[in-house]
Amino acid sequence: MAAPRTTVWELEPHTRAKHEILRRYLQAWIPILSQGGFKNILYIDGFAGPGRYAGGEDGSPIIAVKSALDHAARIKGNVFFLFVEEKRDRADVLQQCLDELAVPTNFHIKVAAGDRFAEAFEELKQFYIKRGRHLPPTFAFIDPFGWTGAPFEVVRFILGQPRCEILVTFMYEEINRFLRHRDQPANFDEFFGTEKWREGLKLGLSSDRNRFLHDIYLRQLKEVAGAKYARSFQMRNASGVTDYFLFYATNNLLGLQKMKEAMWRVDESGEFTFSDATDARQLLLIGKEPRYDVLAKQLRDRFRGRAITRSEVENFVLAETPFRETHYKRALKALELSDPPALEVIAAPEGRKRGTFPSPSMRLRFCL
Repeated sequence: MAAPRTTVWELEPHTRAKHEILRRYLQAWIPILSQGGFKNILYIDGFAGPGRYAGGEDGSPIIAVKSALDHAARIKGNVFFLFVEEKRDRADVLQQCLDELAVPTNFHIKVAAGDRFAEAFEELKQFYIKRGRHLPPTFAFIDPFGWTGAPFEVVRFILGQPRCEILVTFMYEEINRFLRHRDQPANFDEFFGTEKWREGLKLGLSSDRNRFLHDIYLRQLKEVAGAKYARSFQMRNASGVTDYFLFYATNNLLGLQKMKEAMWRVDESGEFTFSDATDARQLLLIGKEPRYDVLAKQLRDRFRGRAITRSEVENFVLAETPFRETHYKRALKALELSDPPALEVIAAPEGRKRGTFPSPSMRLRFCL
C-alpha cells in the first residue's frame, strides 16, 4: 500500500487484520502488566495516523486506548500513551478522536504532533536516562508505510530495556521496489541497522530477496537487539503476493504466548492470508484448524529416541514452532495412537486414558 496523501483514508483489509491482532494482544498485555504491581506502563505508537478511517473505523491509537479502558477498573497504576504523528493535519484529527473518549485520571495521553518517530522517542529516552531509570514496561507498535523514520537503533534500545517488546510492520513490497534506488542506501542502513541488506541486490528472484531481507531483520532482532523470542508473520493478499511481514520480539515467554494466541484467532475473510514465516523450513499457514500432523512430525523429528516431560514438549511448541502451546495435545495423541505407536508414556499413572497427558511432569518417550 502506497502512503496515503489525504488526512483520512479507507481502511485496507490487511490493515484491518493487523489491527485485530493488535487489539487482541493488548486485551491480554494490559491486564497482565496492570496486575503485576507495576507503577507505570507505556504504549507507544510510532506512526499513529489520524485515529480513524474514512468509514469511521478506529485507528491503532484509539484501539489501544479502548483496550485499556476495557480494563480500567482493575488498573491501579498509570498508563502512558505516546502517539507520534508527523503530519499535523492527521495529528489534529487524532487529538479530536482522543478528546471524545472519557479516560480516567491515571491514563496519560500525549500526541507528538509534527514529530518524527525517532525524534519523539529520543526525547522520551532522554527523560528516563537523565533520571537514571529504565523505560517502564513498554509495548511499541512501529507501523511505517515504508521504511524511513523507523531506525533499528530505536528497536534495539527498546528491546534492551526490561519487560519491553515491539511489533514492527516490515513493508516488504515497498522495500523491494526501492531496494536499488540510488537515494535509499543510507535509509536502508538505518532501518536494518546493518549494511548486510545490500547483499540482496545480487539476488535476481523476488522470492529470494523476500526471504533474504526477512532473515536479516529477524537476525538483527535476535543477535543485535538481543530478543530472546522473535517471530514473524507474513501477510499475503488474495493473489498470494506478500504485502508485509509483522515482526514481534520480546524477552517474555508469556508475551509470546499471548501474541501467538492473537495471531491464531484472527478471522480469515479470504481477502488476505496469514502465515508464520519465522523459519522457512516451518512456514505454516495460520488457519482456523491447525495442522496437527505437521506439529507431530516436528515433535518426532526433534525428540526422536529421547525421553522428556510433557512440560518440555509444551515449552518447545511455544518457543520454537509456529504453533500455540495448546496445540501439542492433539499432536501427542496422534503419535501415541498411531500404528505402530510413535510415542509411549513412561510409568503411566493408573487409570490414564491413552491419548491424554494430564500431568506436566509425566515423562514421554519418542520412539525411533
